[in-house]
Amino acid sequence: MKNTLTSLFIFLCVLSFIIYSHSNLIKVCDAVNEKCTVLEKSLQEDDWEDSYKLSVELKEYIEKSFEPLSVYINHQESDLLINESLKLSQYSKYKDKSEALSSIHLIKYSTKAIKALQTPTIQNIF
Repeated sequence: MKNTLTSLFIFLCVLSFIIYSHSNLIKVCDAVNEKCTVLEKSLQEDDWEDSYKLSVELKEYIEKSFEPLSVYINHQESDLLINESLKLSQYSKYKDKSEALSSIHLIKYSTKAIKALQTPTIQNIF
């Protein structure tokens, strides 16, 4: 009986960790998408100082937010977002609009893919 209760307790702990991590991941990905949308508007208006400031804030947010989530997701996905946000800040600093916009779209696509991959479905399980 003791083994059954221990197993049940461990299962419930793991399940609650998964639910918490998944909801946190969805919130972080949505926040990154919103920040990218604001940054994209700023780039389209050629506001380079604001774009650079926003891209640095985005990079810092991604680094801070994805660090605890690296237990739950593949670290390569978060590394890709960090690297792309670093590129984005440099593109904004040196006023390269086409490369900056392509980096924003890659970040948006990557967060969408992360959300899709981490959503529990039959395809993800089997």
